[in-house]
Amino acid sequence: MSAILDRTRAGHGAAELSFSKTRHAYAVLRAQILDGALRPGDWLRLTQIARSLDLSEMPVREALRLLEKDGLVTFHLHRGAQVASLSFERALEITEVRMVLERAAALASIPLHDRTSIDTARAVLVQMEAVTDDLVKFAVRNREFAGRIYAKCPNSFLVQHIQDLWDKVWQYSSTAVFEVMRHRVRDTLAENRAICEGIRRGDTGMVEDAFDRRLRKSVEAWQMAIAGAHTRPATSNKP
Repeated sequence: MSAILDRTRAGHGAAELSFSKTRHAYAVLRAQILDGALRPGDWLRLTQIARSLDLSEMPVREALRLLEKDGLVTFHLHRGAQVASLSFERALEITEVRMVLERAAALASIPLHDRTSIDTARAVLVQMEAVTDDLVKFAVRNREFAGRIYAKCPNSFLVQHIQDLWDKVWQYSSTAVFEVMRHRVRDTLAENRAICEGIRRGDTGMVEDAFDRRLRKSVEAWQMAIAGAHTRPATSNKP
C-alpha cells in the first residue's frame, strides 16, 4: 500500500510540475502577444519557444492550446501555430459585446463605489488627458479607467469575461484603433467624464446615457474604419 501511495504522490507531483510549466509558458506568451512583442500573423515555432523558455516542447504546446481558446493563437493543420489576426469586422463584434457588458457591470458597481474608488478613477482620467498625443498610452489608460469603473461589480465572472474580451482586441485597441479613429480620443474623454460624474452622483440614468452614447459612436467609428479598409487600395507584395 505504501508503495502505491508513494507512486500516486510522485505522479501527482509530476502533474503539478507539468501544469506549472504550462502556466509559465502561457503567461509569457500571452504577455508577449498582448504587449505587441508578438504581432498578428507571427508564426510561433515550438522548438524555438521551448528553447527560449528553457522548457520541453510539451508544456509549450499545451500553452499554445490555451492561447487558442483565448482567441489569441490560431492553429493551422501541418503548419503550426500563429498569432491570431483579427479583422475589423470581428473586432467590432467583440467590442460591441464588451461595451454592453461593461455597461451592466458599471451600473451594478454604482452603489458600491466610495470616495476613494471614484478619486482613483478620476486620477486615471487626468492621466488620460495628459497623454492624448501618445495614442498607445492613451489606450492603456482608457482600459485602466474602464477597469476602475466596474471594479466594484459583485459579479466576478462578468468582470473576467469583460477582461477576456478586451484581450481579444487589445492588439487593435493598444495600437491601431485611435490611429484610425482619432476623433474618438476627444469623445472618449467626454464619455469617461460623464460616467465618472454619474457614478459620483449615484445617477444611474447619467451613466446609462454615457454608455449608450459610447456604444453608438464606437460602432459608427468602427464601421467607418471598416469601410475605409475595404476601399483602400491593396498593397503589392512585389518588390
